[in-house]
Amino acid sequence: MDSKTAAFITLGCKINQYETEAIRREVLELGYEEVKASDPADVYVVNTCSVTAQSGIKSRKYIQRAARTNPQARIVVVGCSSDEEKESFSRIPQVALLGGNKEKPMVASFLDGCWDPGDEIPSEMRDIFDLSISGFGDRTRATVKVQDGCSNYCSFCTIPFLRGLSRSRAAGDVIDEIRRLVDNGYVEVVISGVHLQDYGLDFESPRVLVDLLTEIVEVPGLRRVRLSSLGARAFTPRLLDLLENPVFCRHWHVPLQSGSDRVLEIMRRGYTIDDFRRAVEGLRKRFVDPSLTTDVIVGHPGETGEDFSETLERCEEFAFSKIHVFPFSMREGTLAASLKRDVVDQAEVRRRSGVLGELDRKLNLAYRKRFLGRSLEVLVEGPVKGDENYLVGMAQRYLRVSFPAPSAGALRRFQGTLQAVKVDKITDSGLQGHWDEIPVNVAGPVS
Repeated sequence: MDSKTAAFITLGCKINQYETEAIRREVLELGYEEVKASDPADVYVVNTCSVTAQSGIKSRKYIQRAARTNPQARIVVVGCSSDEEKESFSRIPQVALLGGNKEKPMVASFLDGCWDPGDEIPSEMRDIFDLSISGFGDRTRATVKVQDGCSNYCSFCTIPFLRGLSRSRAAGDVIDEIRRLVDNGYVEVVISGVHLQDYGLDFESPRVLVDLLTEIVEVPGLRRVRLSSLGARAFTPRLLDLLENPVFCRHWHVPLQSGSDRVLEIMRRGYTIDDFRRAVEGLRKRFVDPSLTTDVIVGHPGETGEDFSETLERCEEFAFSKIHVFPFSMREGTLAASLKRDVVDQAEVRRRSGVLGELDRKLNLAYRKRFLGRSLEVLVEGPVKGDENYLVGMAQRYLRVSFPAPSAGALRRFQGTLQAVKVDKITDSGLQGHWDEIPVNVAGPVS
């Protein structure tokens, strides 16, 4: 009898990636064999995203593609989806289970036959924090989820409606998971949450993120800790003191969203440009050439040309190494959806996005040039796409670095290890260099 096959499709954020990995492990433990998402499979698990209207459209396309690839398949759809999107998904005959985020821990039980398609989902459900991991597929770094949900209700965001209010994972469970990952060969973890700086505030005896991070850095064998995203007000003196520990990557993603105080107030972001400036100055004062990346929403209702000019000026001032540009996407049910009289023309949104994209490329190139001739510690990921004579990996400051492979078996020997690479030149999207020391031959992560 042929084994059952399963494919996994993830859209959206690092939290979704983590949850898919946890679901994947449980499904494979049922005896399923994993195949590529583009291959025929008995089961497709699609973890959707709804952060923008385009994300919802993309989710539907992946579900439809799976249905065409194997019309006899069962498709499990979970994740962040609006009511309208769920209604659309439900009309696809192959969709056997349609849930949100709270149903994610039930996917394996459903596939194990604990209830039938169309039946009411059991009332005694597992908690979302019951999902856990011991590896991260074929990736060389592992995301560790420590917090879920958000209590902020920013004007443009549906997350509080789709994931609920902020909740934190028990510190003991987080530490146990990181220890398992290190035991399985992972040297870097990415500490992630929907609103990471709120970690611990919901506990009966409140604690803060820095308390958890203090425990994490003590895990034996952990070489790198990267933080997924932090708000400007999270960088307290106590956190900055802890971040001086060399285990923390000198890369911090701090969402700006707008360079205008007026627009930040409309967005209900809860900080000012001065707050953001203090965070940036605090990081630059303590660390040499830190990589500061950000998100910016272009064309939020009410954003004027002057507001956008202020955003450009602030991005220049803060010298981000990467700007993720998001054209505003209207989501029903949010405060921004009620500001219809102040909507920015789509042609103007595209123009502003293009201008900010050009600034991003300029700032990113200027940042990468700082590292010519310098030696960087690179976490080896694999061969350069299309050229197995070169390996590629990620440096601490979120710089992608390629360098010659020392042998035909280099990927097997060095994937998931930290290697010293001296930078020789700038490439279109990263850096290129050569081995700066004798390669350290250590087994990488267990897949």
